[in-house]
Amino acid sequence: MKLKNALIVLVTVAVLLGIAAGFAVFYNPAISQISGIPTSSTSLFSLMRNNASATASGSASGINNAFIKNTTSSANNGQSNMPQFASSYSSPYPLQWTEGQSTIVITGAAIEGNQLMLAVTVQMGNNTECIPMNMRLVTDESGDLETPTPQQFSFPDTNDCNGTPNTMYNTQAISFAMGQNLNAPFLLTTGGGSNIFFEVATTTDGGVSVTLPATTD
Repeated sequence: MKLKNALIVLVTVAVLLGIAAGFAVFYNPAISQISGIPTSSTSLFSLMRNNASATASGSASGINNAFIKNTTSSANNGQSNMPQFASSYSSPYPLQWTEGQSTIVITGAAIEGNQLMLAVTVQMGNNTECIPMNMRLVTDESGDLETPTPQQFSFPDTNDCNGTPNTMYNTQAISFAMGQNLNAPFLLTTGGGSNIFFEVATTTDGGVSVTLPATTD
């Protein structure tokens, strides 16, 4: 009887330890998360269009919770019938880079009319720091660069570019206005110290690809 009771106690302890280990692995109280990740390219595209529209009217915030709404409003008047391309990405993401101690990840992309829109997630490091908006669109063969809208990150809990340590800011929407002379694939750079060049192009199934430029030997 004593042996049986001992086995029951050991099994119970093992189960509790397993639950505790799983909780420790998948939950980190030091990392807080702002907003959520869109569940489809449709909701992601809605976020980016809404952000572009709000920015144009001067009322955009750094993070727009409208991504949870399946809206059909257009960011550009007269372009509601233009072809729309959109993709959301999951891990492994097509591109990520560092700014200071923080990491920026592209989680989605969309093209509507003359608007190229990117959704990014910002994972802050251990210290408070301003995350600059260094991303640029290359507009011609001379290497001229276009700044995005908005021109600076603004996080919802600080209302400026200084993020809270160990916080993940999801779905920051960035928009570029593309000139008539630009053709896909569109060339961009992360700018800053990383200065990674990457290409954005439409796909035959209505999506958007984000890739590094092909290299030649």
